[in-house]
Amino acid sequence: MSSKKPVGIVLAVVFVVAAASMVLCGRRPESQSEERPPVRVSAEVVQPGEISSVAYASARVEGIEEALIYAMTPGKVEEVMVSEGDSVTAGERLVRLNTDQQASAGTASAVASIGAAQANVDNAESNYQRLQSLYEAGGASAQQVESAGAALEAAQAQLSQARAGYAQARTARENSWITAPFDGRIGRIWAREGNSSANTPLVSISSNSAIVARILLPEEDLLKLSPGLPAYITVGALDNESFPGIVTSASGTVDRTSGLVPVEVRFDETRGRLRPGMAGRVAVLTETRENTVVVEESVLRRTQRGFQVAVIENGVAVIRDVEVGISSDGSVEVTGGLSFGDSLVVRGQSMLQDGAKVEVVER
Repeated sequence: MSSKKPVGIVLAVVFVVAAASMVLCGRRPESQSEERPPVRVSAEVVQPGEISSVAYASARVEGIEEALIYAMTPGKVEEVMVSEGDSVTAGERLVRLNTDQQASAGTASAVASIGAAQANVDNAESNYQRLQSLYEAGGASAQQVESAGAALEAAQAQLSQARAGYAQARTARENSWITAPFDGRIGRIWAREGNSSANTPLVSISSNSAIVARILLPEEDLLKLSPGLPAYITVGALDNESFPGIVTSASGTVDRTSGLVPVEVRFDETRGRLRPGMAGRVAVLTETRENTVVVEESVLRRTQRGFQVAVIENGVAVIRDVEVGISSDGSVEVTGGLSFGDSLVVRGQSMLQDGAKVEVVER
């Protein structure tokens, strides 16, 4: 009887042994297969902060006092004594007109008229007193005294008229000099030597004391706008230098034509660098919150219900729903769901799931 085993049985045994070996070799401990490495994130401790909502508008600033100066009397421009951009003081001479010579002649004539009128008054008064004495002594009639008194009154009236003419001549002489009405800086100069001064401005001048910007802001800010709000202007021509200001007036109604709210902002501390005519971007801080939670917009996770943040508690991530308030320049106020002292994930939060282990690394 043969001892040879069937080939099919041998192959079956070999297959079972091989399968068992593969299972034993590929098996890992159950705890090792479920453990995942911690997620690397950056975190910051939430601190009290400040945030403001801001309304922006472009504007070209102007002096709080600006004037276009005209000649009081027409004449020909003889001399322009200033240049555009010059700083001047009140009363400083800016332009000379040819009426100066005419006014000088008129003043001299008025002085002569006063002298002649005064001599007539002196003579008339002396004659009146003489006749009055003679009348009392019986050497003159009452009619002669009355005539002398009338002559004295006429001479006094002539003197008053001569003095008025002198004052008018002085005024005309002063008008031949165009002077600065206040301290300021010369803007544009229209006066040219040889040109007529009639019906055209000669010089513009702006005060150095303060600069204002008149702007229009969105209707949505109407109820937030009021005098006293802080503001600033950023000027591109000055390498984006900023100057602080304050709202001095804000309309309580919306302009019907533009649909915007007229606002005036004053800038006092400009160090002489912000000048009339410069253009810039004005920012008005319509609402400010202090001692509040402020985070960067990038740390928020947007959901269908709102926003979430990730915080770290005992080495694991906790996903929280949060409420937000005002936002400005990439920052957001968090009004609920986050507190001072919380460890807020600021980088890597988008990859986190609630309960995931985290490893905090430098940002």
